[in-house]
Amino acid sequence: MNDLTVYYLTPPPDRRTLCCHFGRQGIGLEETGETFPSDSFFAALVAQAVTLDDADLDADGVPALARAFCAGEPPLRHSSLFPRLGDLPLLPRPALPLNVADETLRARIGKGFKRLKYLSPALFAAVCAGRPITAAPLMLQGGKVWMTEAEARTLTVDPWRRQLSESDEAWKRRLETTPIWSILSEPHVTVDRVSCASAYYEVGRVTFAPGAGLALLVRFVDPAWRPRFEQLLDLLGHSGLGGRRSSGSGAFAWQPGKALDAIPGAAGTRVVLLSRYLPAQDEIAALRSPEAAYQLVTVGGWLFSPGQMPQRRQRVRMVAEGSVLDVRAAAPRGQVIDVRPDYRKSTRAHPVLGRDVGTPHPVYRSGLALTAPIPDWKEAS
Repeated sequence: MNDLTVYYLTPPPDRRTLCCHFGRQGIGLEETGETFPSDSFFAALVAQAVTLDDADLDADGVPALARAFCAGEPPLRHSSLFPRLGDLPLLPRPALPLNVADETLRARIGKGFKRLKYLSPALFAAVCAGRPITAAPLMLQGGKVWMTEAEARTLTVDPWRRQLSESDEAWKRRLETTPIWSILSEPHVTVDRVSCASAYYEVGRVTFAPGAGLALLVRFVDPAWRPRFEQLLDLLGHSGLGGRRSSGSGAFAWQPGKALDAIPGAAGTRVVLLSRYLPAQDEIAALRSPEAAYQLVTVGGWLFSPGQMPQRRQRVRMVAEGSVLDVRAAAPRGQVIDVRPDYRKSTRAHPVLGRDVGTPHPVYRSGLALTAPIPDWKEAS
């Protein structure tokens, strides 16, 4: 994984913590999560590129940035935004068995296996390589995050670093009970302009602790694209990620992160996804392989376009981060698709748009795969 460029998303200069609203599909604004998926991040990049390249649209309204990703080898591939603690990106749990052979350690972990969502880089590499976990990991965020004690000792900012007067056991207990992120529902009131009637509602908001934030992994196929990408990242930091940007959510700064160590061993016949993945038609057969292990996620939501009414995007099913794919036939590429609503395909005409498409321009979601290699090793039967 040393070919991946790491970016840390940090609070903007005028704030101490990073706060975001990453909406989840459903009714209302109450639900939010701690990650921002790769397909949404790509859509946000395209929206920023349009503001810079509004004179470089083709006849179908496709900006130059999107055209570079729609055919052939994309100039870069990026991950979803994952939580970060200090210099440690927290990577998605691979769909592989956790090799904990020691019965005492298994009993100590207990139900922690079910709660686990993210691994520190060292544990991620160990799981991918099939190496046994011989020492009890530190289990943070209610068991959702595992990391090694050695990695935890590299944390140099409060409240994560060990104090001189603190014992090892007290430090570990404090780490395991200090939240990396908190999700709260904030109360809001809206007032009707005509009747002056008030309505109460809540909005979910994820706030990362000081010293924590988000991490983004990028593989630059064409290094010449790096300045362009970082320019868009600057612009996106001012515009904000996710929803509720007018309320101050989603603004961020960024800085280059530390390079990740390569996974030991040569690449094998499988890879693990660090992004969402939408296989092209000729790639679907690879999902039927007995070596594949994956989870599907339905991606829907709303689109907002200048001069157009809010509409629901077309739903697509993608392969989730952490899934394991068989690459013996070919490496997964994925595809970028247009998900604007097309009422020409609907059984009922739209009450306003009739039998037309929802917007005059495409609305993109990226299912391009960013993967990490898995060395070949034999799973215990």
